[in-house]
Amino acid sequence: MKKLHTTTSKAATEKSVQESKLYYDTVTCGKRIQQLRKASGYTQEALADLLGIDRSFLSRIEAGKKGCSVDMFIALASVFGTSLDHLILGKTPESGPLKREIRELIQKLSILESQL
Repeated sequence: MKKLHTTTSKAATEKSVQESKLYYDTVTCGKRIQQLRKASGYTQEALADLLGIDRSFLSRIEAGKKGCSVDMFIALASVFGTSLDHLILGKTPESGPLKREIRELIQKLSILESQL
């Protein structure tokens, strides 16, 4: 049986990416990081210390003048308790029935754990 190999043109791929709006905007992402930092009660100095970076570097990230490494995004997402999709792209987590069931199971497990 012959396997068909299909290719997508570069223009079609670029159009698809643009339509889905999946791009990294350092300014918007920096503002989101700043909002999350403030909502979490951190000063720039405290968050920078926690992340092991200089406060001025964090300031440049928040201003959109500097981008983050993958490792930095992972650390920030962990500190803020959010997803990488939300942190980088601003996507909010979808709340579907599966997520609701998982949350309910986590609550039940937490109750059981506290009873041990």
